[in-house]
Amino acid sequence: MKHNQEKTEGSEKRKSDFLTSLKLTIALLLLLAAVSIIGTLIPQNLTEGEYLRHYSTASYNMLKTLGIFDLYHSWWFIFLVFLLCVNLLVCSIKNVPRTLKNLTQVSPLLTDDQINNLTLKTRIDKKISLNDARSKIVRILKKDFASPQETLENGTRHFFCEKARYSRLGFFITHVSVVIILMGGLIGSFWGLKGNVEIPEGASIHQIRLQNGLMFDLGFMVRCDDFTVTYYPNGAPKDYKSSLAILEDGKEVLPKIIEVNHPLKYKGFAFYQESFGEVTDQGGEVTLRVMKRGTKEPGRVFHVNVGESFTLPTTGLTVKVNRFFPDFILDENGVVINRSPALNNPALELLIFKGDELQTQTWVFQKFPGFHGSKGEYQFLLQDIRRKVYTGLQVTKDPGVNVVWTGCILMILGIFSTFFFSHQQVWIRTKSVGNNLELVMAGTARKNQIGFEKVFERLKAEIEKI
Repeated sequence: MKHNQEKTEGSEKRKSDFLTSLKLTIALLLLLAAVSIIGTLIPQNLTEGEYLRHYSTASYNMLKTLGIFDLYHSWWFIFLVFLLCVNLLVCSIKNVPRTLKNLTQVSPLLTDDQINNLTLKTRIDKKISLNDARSKIVRILKKDFASPQETLENGTRHFFCEKARYSRLGFFITHVSVVIILMGGLIGSFWGLKGNVEIPEGASIHQIRLQNGLMFDLGFMVRCDDFTVTYYPNGAPKDYKSSLAILEDGKEVLPKIIEVNHPLKYKGFAFYQESFGEVTDQGGEVTLRVMKRGTKEPGRVFHVNVGESFTLPTTGLTVKVNRFFPDFILDENGVVINRSPALNNPALELLIFKGDELQTQTWVFQKFPGFHGSKGEYQFLLQDIRRKVYTGLQVTKDPGVNVVWTGCILMILGIFSTFFFSHQQVWIRTKSVGNNLELVMAGTARKNQIGFEKVFERLKAEIEKI
């Protein structure tokens, strides 16, 4: 029975030693660093087709099974993070009793055993009474420490003072902060999302496309009211901005102009300006000059969006810009199609009405203003095309971000406490011997021994002058 108990205790001790091992910590950190490098070199969460362009089917299936294409959601990556969290927590818990003992069981009395064990100590004899020396000692100590604790025992007066006692907890705060950061990362990895969406000017969306290709419903509408872009002299984009608005139940609840690194945030979602481009299947705004045939009059200029209409004054005619084709061509069946999204052969289909009755249907070509097929009393010239643009947004939601920030703040506090504060203690024991005062001073510091020695020597010099 006793043998089985000892065997069980030995097994538990080995498990504890393994979990608190510094070698385990280093190994886990190296493994996580290696995984992060792999995740950087191999693009994550692409489509199957994109991966198969670079890997054979066998390689793709093997890497997919290992979770290489979605490293940060793989079971073994989560296990490594979990094991690191356990390692840090167990290390911290193991040191709690000893640290609490050091913090709470401090004796204000300077004993002979302490004097023998402390490296910084000195003995001073002065011809001064204990009462006269007391106030001066307190004044000197208060320059570097809080008011000293005084204890009178058997005619001997002890002074004890310390500072930065709780700086020893910086070790635990730092460990806990790392665990909190890792937990925040896992929360974001499991319950967060990342996607993209393109919104044409004037349009609204309520869904985004996730990295895995699925569509996700936001639960509200996002409208793009305007998009502007400025360019450098060499033609490169200098800055681009989107005027967005959040709509709930058809009502505008949050307007905001966003640009790179200045997102719109709403209900945990962040909308970042990522890209822009032209909408290939919409014409945007066109500029038309309308002239009466057979005259030299300059005519009138109209700015109109594709799909909208304008009225010719005094004629009673309404002109609808029905369709726009950036690269007009007829297929083998004589049907108008777009050969490409480029402005190779821009063309407009115009419908001319008188009242509700269609009078004429005609085509206007920007590169062929005298096209013989155009007909009617008026000639239309396509002078300019302002293509409708879209704003490309990256959409993220990370419920773990506040957890990560909490961990970062705690880490700063823990590191600051650990490296910039030192627990320092000073004892002074005084006793009257005849007309003399026998004074013994000793001190210790947990860190920065050289700096504390200077403080100790200065205190010693000031006390010798009393």
